[in-house]
Amino acid sequence: MKTTVAEYLVTRGLPADWRYASPFGRIAAETYRSVYRREPRKAFRLINGRFRRVMAYRASERHVLDTAYEIYPRTATPDAVPTPRHTVARISGAMRWTPSSAPLTRHP
Repeated sequence: MKTTVAEYLVTRGLPADWRYASPFGRIAAETYRSVYRREPRKAFRLINGRFRRVMAYRASERHVLDTAYEIYPRTATPDAVPTPRHTVARISGAMRWTPSSAPLTRHP
């Protein structure tokens, strides 16, 4: 059975019409070409009411899609976000105006 990029993305929890599916597919095709030294197979799929030729991969070639998933920046493991440093407020309470219930006599 052949698997397309859209079908693969659905198995990874992303929508089939994910906006980065086409660039991801290009990365997968490049990976396939570098491994197998030939073009990936193609299949017809109904997309937006028209049959279009898309790249298709066999189950034995799924490792190509896994590799592309790890390489592609939008799906690669994100870098760890540094925790913010604990900072002390540098502005003292005298610099901040807090409204009171008294009538306003002048602008702070």
